[in-house]
Amino acid sequence: MDVNLKYTPEEAEKHVLAAVKPLGPDYGAVVQRAFNERWVDFYPTEGKQSGAYSNGGAYDVHPFMLLNYLGEYNDVSTLAHELGHTMHSYYSNKTQPYPTASYQTFVAEVASTFNEALLMDYMLKQIKDKPTRLALLGNYLENAKATVFRQTQFAEFELRMHQLAEKDQPITGDALAKLYIDITRRYYGDNEGDANDVCAVDDYIANEWSYIPHFYRDFYVFQYATSFTAAEALSSKVLSGDKAATDRYLRFISSGGSKYPIDLLKDAGVDMTTDEPLDLTIRKMNAVMDEMEKLLAEK
Repeated sequence: MDVNLKYTPEEAEKHVLAAVKPLGPDYGAVVQRAFNERWVDFYPTEGKQSGAYSNGGAYDVHPFMLLNYLGEYNDVSTLAHELGHTMHSYYSNKTQPYPTASYQTFVAEVASTFNEALLMDYMLKQIKDKPTRLALLGNYLENAKATVFRQTQFAEFELRMHQLAEKDQPITGDALAKLYIDITRRYYGDNEGDANDVCAVDDYIANEWSYIPHFYRDFYVFQYATSFTAAEALSSKVLSGDKAATDRYLRFISSGGSKYPIDLLKDAGVDMTTDEPLDLTIRKMNAVMDEMEKLLAEK
């Protein structure tokens, strides 16, 4: 069944502003400024870079955002995501001196995925239509799979690739293709013809590694998974109404690179040296799947 998940930029602005209300009026006012003062370049145009991006490098001005907005729910979620980066940069630039305003990659994706979690929570509270709820819940699962499961798979491939180099083994296209497809098939439960296969991974997937740009930047991909789980832990505490958790999060996005990333996250209320962030993420995924199964059974 088709569902209506189309949103104008004005509707996207309204939903994002409502979603971030748990972070307080000051945060919301700055997000409103981003819309009113044209910090955001919304639409695709000829010659424009693809994808979406937030740049907070203009320390004494404000961050700038590039989008290619097409009106789908994913575009609304991307808007919330990039605004998370923007707010992280805005508060850090405002609070920190220039040398400590920039933050490390390990925490860079926390604020962005945090905002996505707030948006999803808000939208699910508004939407009672079963097919639309299924679509949104499915979107969450797909995002969790792509950010936690797939990026962990990428990280293992990258680690194993570097281990080949450490052992003085040849790093050829064929060697990397074999390594990549072996790992991918293991992750997706493909035993090449076994009757108990979870899914099939086609041979051409062996070459997928070659067009993933992150592999050319040493040990970047794992940070998507760690940031996602950190954001799940932090957002669940804020959404529970814990005022102290909200205050800690706002201090976190104002801290730039003033401490080591692991210590910044501890101050925010999540210890990445424990199982808690991943446990909370898996619990959330299970709850989403339980609701989807219930909705499907009712249909």
